[in-house]
Parts: sequence; C-alpha cells; structure tokens
Amino acid sequence: MLPEEHRDSPHNEQSFPLADDIERRSFITMIKDAKYLTFLFIGIGLLWPWNCILGASQYFKHDVFLDDTVWSKIFASSMMTVSTVSSTLFNIWLARRQHSYSERVVRGLIWEIVVFVILGTLTLLKSWFSLPFIFISIMVLVAISSLATAMTQNGIMAVANVYGPVFSQAVMVGQAVAGVLPSVVLFIISFSSDPSRQSTGGILFYFLTTAAVSIVSILLYRINQIGAKLIHVTPRNPTTSQVPFSVHYSKLKYLVLSIFTTFVVTLIFPVFASTVLVKGLPLTNSQFIPFIFTVWNLGDLYGRVIANWPQFRTPKFAPFKVFVYSLLRILFVPLFFIFSRTNSSEHISSPMLKDLLYTLLQFLFGLTNGHVISISFMKVPEALTTDDEKESAGGFTNVFVSTGLTLGSILSYGCVFVIESYSEVH
Repeated sequence: MLPEEHRDSPHNEQSFPLADDIERRSFITMIKDAKYLTFLFIGIGLLWPWNCILGASQYFKHDVFLDDTVWSKIFASSMMTVSTVSSTLFNIWLARRQHSYSERVVRGLIWEIVVFVILGTLTLLKSWFSLPFIFISIMVLVAISSLATAMTQNGIMAVANVYGPVFSQAVMVGQAVAGVLPSVVLFIISFSSDPSRQSTGGILFYFLTTAAVSIVSILLYRINQIGAKLIHVTPRNPTTSQVPFSVHYSKLKYLVLSIFTTFVVTLIFPVFASTVLVKGLPLTNSQFIPFIFTVWNLGDLYGRVIANWPQFRTPKFAPFKVFVYSLLRILFVPLFFIFSRTNSSEHISSPMLKDLLYTLLQFLFGLTNGHVISISFMKVPEALTTDDEKESAGGFTNVFVSTGLTLGSILSYGCVFVIESYSEVH
C-alpha cells in the first residue's frame, strides 16, 4: 500500500529554517530570509489578481462596455457575485480533499498566469467580439481566477502551518503589500486631469504584471524547495487520512470565528470610504477617496507586521481573547455613521479636524483588521498537534475566510441603504 505522505524526520529539520529562530528576528531581518520572502511573495500573488481586476473595472465599464449599456451597469455586481460564490464553493470542496497541498500552490499560480494572459489578449482584441461574448468571457475568467486563488491559498496556508506561525504571518503581510501598492498608484493617478481615463496599454501592462508576479512566485517556491517539507502521495482510500471538520472546529473555533467576524465587519469599509466626503483637507473628493483607501491599507499592513510582537504571541493572549478582540471591532460601525452624518450636517466646528479624525479612524480600522487576521492565522498551528491537522487546517480556515467575505459583501448592500436613509433623516 502506498504511504500517505513522506515528511522529513526530526533529524533532518536543520535543513529548514526553524520558526522559533526566525521569530526572534526583526521584521527587516526576516524578509532577508529566502523562505520567509517566498511566503511573503506568494501572499502578494494571492491578492494581486483580485486587485488587478478591481483596478481594471473602470476600464471595462467605460472603454469596453461603453458606460450606458446593461453590461456596464451590471459589471461590478456580477464580478463580485461570481468571485465570492465560486471561491466559497471551491474552498468547501478543497477542504474535503486533504492532500496534494504543495502541488496546489503551483497549480493555482499557473492558472492565474493563464487567466491574465487571456485577459490581456481579450483587451487587445476587444473590437473583434460582441459585448455579450466579452462580458461572459470576463466573468468566466474572474471565476477561474477566484478558483486559482482559493487553490493557492489552500495550499500555501497548509505549508505555512507546518513551517510555523511566522510563515503564516509572511503570507498575511504579502497580502497587505498587494493591497497597499495598487491603492498608492490610484491615489497618485487621482491627481491627473482625468483620473477615470485608463489606456489599453496601461491595462495590458497591469495584466501582464499580475502574470509576472505569479511566475516569480513559482520560481521562488521551486528554487527554495518550499514544498519539500511536505510531499503528499494521494492515498488509495483518502477518507482514512482525513481530519474531520469537528476536530478542527473543537480546536480552532475561536480563531476561525475571529477570522469570520473580522471579514464580515471589514466589508463595510469600502461603503464608507466611497461615501464620506472631504470637508477640510486640501483635496478633492476624487483624491480624498483613494487617499482613504491608501490609509486603510497602510494600517492593515502595519497590523499584520506587529502581529509577531511577543505580547501578541504569548499563550496569555488566548484564542478567546482574539475572538473578543474581533467582536470589539463592531464598535467602529457607529463611529463611521457619525462621520457619514456630518456629510449633511452644518454643525461641524472644524472641518479639518473632522477629516483628520476620520482618517485616523480608517487607519485604526485597517490596523485592527490586519492585526486580528494575522494573529488568528499565526495561532492556528499552535493550537494543533499533528502535521495532518496543520495541513488540513489550511482548507478549514479558508472556508471561514470566503464565507465571511461573502456575508460581509451581502451586508454591505444593506449598509448602503442604511447610510442613505440615515443621511435623509439627518
């Protein structure tokens, strides 16, 4: 009978960086470690494709679907629905197939390359096809990209859990970097005379950059032999090696509930970021909104970096406390409504102070998002005992990520209605 898996024995662990050794280093020192940098770069590759599609949405609505067509009007909502639904269903399916984690990392990245090369080609040849064909093609590519991201994240979190908590943090930091860079670019572009204009050449470069990020991630993964620490051979009877969901939930319930709650609450951020307008800062609304997105993403990045501080890694900061921390973030919501109300209120003593306080609030909201998420993922391997549990926990946690994002996106629609009603009353 074929063995279920081959792993390095304890005597061979010296060939890999020990998590405890790396955790004692500063963040600047850690990113110089080749394996840590590989996990960080794959983290960038996880979120970059989605940010690329979001960044190109205005181009598709304006240049491809010509603004006033039905395809333009339903593009954004269709893209969000296709992405969240396909990702959630695929994560549930992947979580039940507890093998081949190392291979999933590379397979997902390869599919991202294929998707964005096709998107680039479609952009160049858009005049050759009808709008319905282009729309359906883009939605199919969005779905494939979501499946590829889910596959890569499922695999890399399984690998990171075996390597140690600090490598889970590396993936989280990489995702935050992928959030910061596009928002900074959009903020800079907002100072141009017509920020809504996006050239075909620029979009094509954006798509090819995404493919390049995936290629570099694959090369780093192979060169540094990240997958060598866990090499699975599919068993003849996969059910014999499966770790039940009940086992994971009993050990990780507070951590996955923290992840779920954090993403549900965080999804209100885009709603307020795009509706609260500037009052006192020397910026136009078209500049203030991308500025707020940049501030939030910088807070998110900082929160993920400081998650490795000793006071947050100590066992005294137990999973239940992390869950309470995630619930306390709900208190941000009424504060955001206060700033939303000031859009129509005349009783503002200092418009400049209002903008600065709102900016600080968004920074703290981003910081707590990245902080809770990173701490939760870093504590996952610490709560488990066997490598089987640690590997399969990657798929288990991803289910709560995708369901949290899905529920959060649904609730955000209701939040828009509440904001409009609240503004009319006040």
